[in-house]
Amino acid sequence: MKKLWIASLLLVGIFLTSCGAKGISAEDAGELFVDRLVYQKEESRFAKEFRDGEQLGKELDENSEAFEENFAKGLSSTGAQVPQEEASKLTKELLKQAKDKTTYKIIKIDEIKTGATISYYVTGLDLVSAMQEMTRQLVKETLANPEIAKDDQKTLEATFSILEERVKAIKIKTDPVELALHLEKEKGKWFIPEDQKEAVSNLFLAFISGSKDLDSMNKELEEALNEVAKEIIDSLDTLPIPNNS
Repeated sequence: MKKLWIASLLLVGIFLTSCGAKGISAEDAGELFVDRLVYQKEESRFAKEFRDGEQLGKELDENSEAFEENFAKGLSSTGAQVPQEEASKLTKELLKQAKDKTTYKIIKIDEIKTGATISYYVTGLDLVSAMQEMTRQLVKETLANPEIAKDDQKTLEATFSILEERVKAIKIKTDPVELALHLEKEKGKWFIPEDQKEAVSNLFLAFISGSKDLDSMNKELEEALNEVAKEIIDSLDTLPIPNNS
């Protein structure tokens, strides 16, 4: 009888252990990953359900930090000194808008024993349109005050000032973009394979810019700025020709 009782306890222990090792579903993992990556919430749950979750969460936060640094530098093509306080305010506002306005939906899960490929629809911010409107406004201010164009630092400061206002009123993209991310699972814990770093960066960027990757965003931005340049040329063509006679 005693042996039977001990065996029953062992079976119960094995059952509880196996249940604990099962972990959360692929869908829950996909949602939890985005919540931690983009919205920076569910930190405790993420640390529990993902392998080395606390450290991984810190690594995911580096996406925000890298974006902040690269975005600010990208606005200073002339080499003028980036105003750090203004740059920090701008990027933090952009990240706040992403948390407040963007949405996503898991549309497909291809699951295997060791992991799952999760496909998302992401409706992100329309960053390109905000940049386009900023450029239009900057051109107007430069025409009204030519001193801005003569000083790279003044131009950069005006850029940050205008863009900050545009970001506060930023809209979301009309159409979502589709992206996929592969997560793997071992002993009930989910983790990100090494070859998914680019996919993680693209997923983050989709929320910030509404584009599926950096190349797509740059292409859209180039087209938008070319449109502004054409508008300027067309407006100059309509100006009356001065009569010097």
